[in-house]
Amino acid sequence: MKTKILTWNMVLASLLTMFLQSCQKNLLTLTDEDQNRSFMAVFRHQGNTGKSSDPLASQVVNTNDMYLVWNGIHGAAGYRLKMKVQSGSWDIPGDILWDTIVGPDVLKLTKIDLQYSTKHNFAIQTLSPMGEAYHSKWYGLGDGAHNDDRAEWEMGERIGIPDVVSVANVTETSMRVWFDLTVPPPNPTTPLNPSFQYEDGKFLIDEILVQPASVNRDLETKSIKLTDADRANGYVDVTGLTSNSLYVVNGLNGKVGRYWDRLYNTSMVRMRGQVGEPILIPHILDSENVWAQQNNVSRLDTILNNFLLDNTLAEGTIFMLEAGKKYYMGSNVVLAKGLTLRSNLPGTKPIVYMGLGYNETNTGSNALNFQLGRPAQAGEIGSITVGDVIFDDISFELPLAVNFFNQSLYPGKSINGNYFINQHSASMPFTCSRLETRNCNFQGMVRSWFRTQGSNRQVIENIIIDNCLFHDAGMYDTNGRGYPLITGAAVSVATNIFNNVVIKNNSFIGISWDQLVRENANLAWASSVVWNVTIENNTFLNAFSVSNGRFLIQHQNPPANSTYTVKKNLFISVKATGDNRDFYQSGMDFRTYRPGLSFDIADNYATSAKSANNAVTYYSSAEIFNNQPFSHASRGAGFNNGVLNAGGLEATKVTTGPTPIAPENLMVDPYPKGKKVGANWDTNAHLYNLNGLRYKNTPEVLNHPIYTEGIGDPRWR
Repeated sequence: MKTKILTWNMVLASLLTMFLQSCQKNLLTLTDEDQNRSFMAVFRHQGNTGKSSDPLASQVVNTNDMYLVWNGIHGAAGYRLKMKVQSGSWDIPGDILWDTIVGPDVLKLTKIDLQYSTKHNFAIQTLSPMGEAYHSKWYGLGDGAHNDDRAEWEMGERIGIPDVVSVANVTETSMRVWFDLTVPPPNPTTPLNPSFQYEDGKFLIDEILVQPASVNRDLETKSIKLTDADRANGYVDVTGLTSNSLYVVNGLNGKVGRYWDRLYNTSMVRMRGQVGEPILIPHILDSENVWAQQNNVSRLDTILNNFLLDNTLAEGTIFMLEAGKKYYMGSNVVLAKGLTLRSNLPGTKPIVYMGLGYNETNTGSNALNFQLGRPAQAGEIGSITVGDVIFDDISFELPLAVNFFNQSLYPGKSINGNYFINQHSASMPFTCSRLETRNCNFQGMVRSWFRTQGSNRQVIENIIIDNCLFHDAGMYDTNGRGYPLITGAAVSVATNIFNNVVIKNNSFIGISWDQLVRENANLAWASSVVWNVTIENNTFLNAFSVSNGRFLIQHQNPPANSTYTVKKNLFISVKATGDNRDFYQSGMDFRTYRPGLSFDIADNYATSAKSANNAVTYYSSAEIFNNQPFSHASRGAGFNNGVLNAGGLEATKVTTGPTPIAPENLMVDPYPKGKKVGANWDTNAHLYNLNGLRYKNTPEVLNHPIYTEGIGDPRWR
């Protein structure tokens, strides 16, 4: 029996050896350096513990203090900790705001007095008694695509901040900083933050600090200690500043212990500058990119992003692209300084590819966005002002965009979640004077054209979309959802991106984004917030109609005195023979009718055919909108029998005219290139022969009101 036991032990050992040898090929081989490194310390938080409500976890305390706790490593010599704000870089020394070493027995600490309303990232490294080569790898350096190696927390909001400091008389090198020290009467709705000190009804202030913003951090800081005479005057002049540069302006009360509580309201101010001659961005073949070589394209994003940092170029600089040439974006482009991007030859469009080739993991195409506004850098807690941002005579395209329809053409690739402009969720409060696109083509934006997000105030004084073509875009999912063309998501009562929106002379061909415009927040809007929307002379061909509820206008709770002008638009629904798709055209979705709300809706037309070629049935004025038409009595402009509409109830109705005209009689070839049969969509069911949308030169067309009254996008006439 003893021999048998030994034999089985030998067999088991042999099997174990064979098993380990067979598995060894699947194990990662560690380098000698990795084998000798200390174990990695990690912060205690939900990502590492799986506990969503752990009272012992790392967390924000006292609104803007950070409590950090981490696991101890046996034999460690200590721990090194670093911190930056979210928008900073671990690789740029100036972005590291805190770098400290603690002993081996310290497993928790509180980092106090951090920048309010700002996301902070933390990293930790175990130190080895054997020296630097044996320290652990860092934990916390991961980016948004590597959340398991990311330690990020957002500080709370500082509320009850009085408007004490303001800036005026900005020149190229100077500004006047005003301060009104009068303490306002108590307001129970927004009580004064207790960190603000005052005596005899006057706030205490002893310093004006004008610091360069992160985009030009090497400039000189100006600190002015206030005298009694300054406080009596109520202002100081700050000179010796640098033109075109961005500064952060603060008033401080040095008697307050914590730095971020010393500050009154913060202003970010860009100095004036002389706008020079337009700058031509030459078409230079990118020799470092194989896709660029194959497609003969020149890189664009680096130049535009560098403009944000360049103090020699004024806001409002005009950049020109070579007409007919191709450019591409290799990273997102930040729009936080007004500029114009246009063709150098009007009427001949250059092409800008918003991404080229596939991403690193080969799971989808590179799809980059413009980004309006930017997150705060260290020391930036105020708002920013962005001048006019204008795009003119350019074709923006994403040739490898993957959507719900064409996904089968890209095996293994995920649907793109891209936009033309996507605001960063942590963007500072901002005001943009104008966002304008004229004479542009847009193709391949699967998720949306422009999306706002985040809790901070967003104000765009004017959005102009004129003479643009939107096609081969959308289809984020089977219901044609994503986000609307212009997506509002107000959290602040002062947010207003619909102050003056003008959408005219455009065509939306087969577009299946969620809606045209949307803002569903129901807030006690500030008195300055009024929405004015104009939608005029546009053609909607099978647009926003894949599924029900894709409203043209979904503004459920507009502020008082808002106005809506919807005139001379053309709506077409048409399908090829054998196409069994359903069309859902939705009009308006209003839920609140505040005082002063008004409409001017008139002269909107539809073509007639429900089906293809030999159609004999026609849309009536009501049937083109199967869901909540403009004339809807409780959620449209038909409220109270149309009393809010300039032309009354009848004018709100879409008409076919006295003699309906079929789409194929109006246009040369309005049919989609693909169809839906049963539950199956063709990959090209959202594509159209754009040249086929020209109007026919027939008496039926030339005498129809759609032609004689100039209805729809004028480009097709």
